[in-house]
Amino acid sequence: MNYLKSMDRRERMLGIAILNGAFIISMFFQWGDGGVRAWDADASWLVFVVALAAGLMALADAFEYEVPRMPGTSVIAYLTSITLWYVIFSLMDIHDQAWGIIVSLIIAILATVVATMAWAADRQ
Repeated sequence: MNYLKSMDRRERMLGIAILNGAFIISMFFQWGDGGVRAWDADASWLVFVVALAAGLMALADAFEYEVPRMPGTSVIAYLTSITLWYVIFSLMDIHDQAWGIIVSLIIAILATVVATMAWAADRQ
């Protein structure tokens, strides 16, 4: 945990972007028995867009890319937390979980923690 606290802003934003990219990849893993993947669900495209938007906004912030009216880390943290809620609700819905949903849960928790820490650092 000390490593997360010692990260500077750019490292946090890169971490958020990488973790959101890893979450998108984990959506193609097997989440349930019978080959059920997150990508097979009805609203998976929405979570894909949310994770992609959060990752791209964090990447733009990390490399100081000038975007008109760039939202702050609060929006990035909110969008990243949506992926965590998606995995939690999927855990309740899928009865026979597979290894992919556990990997996605760990990635979503890490991404949300890093994004929330970046948001908290910006508020100070």
